[in-house]
Amino acid sequence: MKSIKLLFAFLLVGCLISCQSNIVKVPDSPYPISNDSFTMDTIAQGFTIPYGIAIVEDNEYFITDRIGKMFHFKNGTKTEITGMPQVVTFGISELRAILHGGLMDVSIHPNYPTNSWIYISYLDSDGLAKVSRLKIQNNAATQLETIFQTRKTNYTGNGMRIIWEDDTHFFLNVGNSNFSTSTNPVLNAQDLNDDAGKIHRLMEDGSIPSDNPIFEGFTSPTTIWSYGHRDVQGLYYEKTTHTLFGVEHGPKGGDELNIIEKGKNYGWPLFSYGINYDGATVSTISKDSAAVFTVLPEHYWTVPTHDGGQAVAPACLLKVNGSTISDWNDYFLFGSLAYRRLMKYNRETNETYGLDIEGRVRTLKQLPSGDILALIERNNLNQANGQIVRIKN
Repeated sequence: MKSIKLLFAFLLVGCLISCQSNIVKVPDSPYPISNDSFTMDTIAQGFTIPYGIAIVEDNEYFITDRIGKMFHFKNGTKTEITGMPQVVTFGISELRAILHGGLMDVSIHPNYPTNSWIYISYLDSDGLAKVSRLKIQNNAATQLETIFQTRKTNYTGNGMRIIWEDDTHFFLNVGNSNFSTSTNPVLNAQDLNDDAGKIHRLMEDGSIPSDNPIFEGFTSPTTIWSYGHRDVQGLYYEKTTHTLFGVEHGPKGGDELNIIEKGKNYGWPLFSYGINYDGATVSTISKDSAAVFTVLPEHYWTVPTHDGGQAVAPACLLKVNGSTISDWNDYFLFGSLAYRRLMKYNRETNETYGLDIEGRVRTLKQLPSGDILALIERNNLNQANGQIVRIKN
């Protein structure tokens, strides 16, 4: 808990410096602005922190708000779903900001039209990070059952994205954004008896797939697919190549794009391209050593500053294909929480661009029509004015 309070203190100072009024100023983009052609329409609003969205069809979705609410949106009408589990959040009361916990992702089963299962991830009131599945009847949650929970409390975990590999398997990330320095390393992400700082792979009912990795010292598979992660907040599974991509928060700089592979160690906190928030060194080993037994990121972002660099804080990840916006096809899109705007990344050239879409873009999804949905957090810290926008050419 001490590390959580320290984190709040650092973020509070940053907010008080940048928030001279309730309307938060959007920083200049750290990367060139790509003047792409698109239009935006706000299709739903009145959220505090819209976090996850599950697409049923082009004009029907389920949406989670981090404060613990879920909504059904269909043909322009938004209806709250009752009977959701009680969640816990941590933040800064003076700014009404949530930094950890709450109701996070929502995903529908690939066979939702026939089985009606909806999956949610959240930090429960008992402090455990959980995945539950439910069905909806008369705008109320029914048949709610917990199918996964962490073995230890996880007050510093974020992300918790649910991404389906196929009709029976899904991936889940559980974060571990603790303070860690070279002189005081926090090794939860390296501990295979701790579920934080891991990507998990589960069956549709939460059971352990038989082909999950068997790690050294274990005699059978666990839910853990990969480990050594700090705080993966964006997952994207490319079905054509069977590749799982993840974007991960570094501390102060060192945000990463990784290809997530079975049984691999991604290094946190043994090695990081970022530094701690107070400027202290994070890495306990050299880059050369890390390259021997951990996976270095395919790409990383650190925005240069006078005090050692700044994170972009990637919150989501989408690879665009078949979009109505031709300038985005074959690019990765991600929301930058730190710079409060949408970014795009070219994996072939390693070029990153800012886009003229401002706000804390928390989630991105592509509709069957090719249009893009973006969930954007509030820009007024005293009002519930988070919104969902539809982006098209």
